[in-house]
Parts: sequence; structure tokens; C-alpha cells
Amino acid sequence: MTLYKLEHLHILYDDVEDIKFIGVYSSTEKAERAVAELRTQPGFRDFPDIVTEEMIDADKTEGFYISEVEVDETNWKEGFTTYKYWD
Repeated sequence: MTLYKLEHLHILYDDVEDIKFIGVYSSTEKAERAVAELRTQPGFRDFPDIVTEEMIDADKTEGFYISEVEVDETNWKEGFTTYKYWD
């Protein structure tokens, strides 16, 4: 079963990202309705667009993201490394 995850990305400074998980929806239409409700709210209205591939190619990455997720499937299948950016 495919669901649709909605998040919002805002870059704070020096590539420090503030990602807000908004919800999971049964269709892209329902996720888009949530965007329509949120895009006029404080903070969200500064970056109200649903980010597209074209926007990413133009280095415009702040805004709403709708992504497909499969239920009962592991999406992260590798390890990770943490980098220390502060002293």
C-alpha cells in the first residue's frame, strides 16, 4: 500500500535544516489539501510551494515535500555516519 508523507523544509543557516513532519495521507490530493490549509500560516507562508524537481535543480529547496512511502517496507537500508559541525 502506498501512502503520501508531507513534510516542510526551511533552511535556518549554513545548511542547517528545519524539517517539519506534517502527516501521512492516503492520496496526493489529500496531502495537497493539507498544503492549501497550511500555506497561509506563519512560517509556512514564507515558503508555501510544493517543491518540484525543477525547483531543486534551480536550488530552490525550501517548501513542502510530498513523497510516496510503502507500508511495511524499510526505506533506510544502510548505516549512517554523524559529522560533528561544532566545537
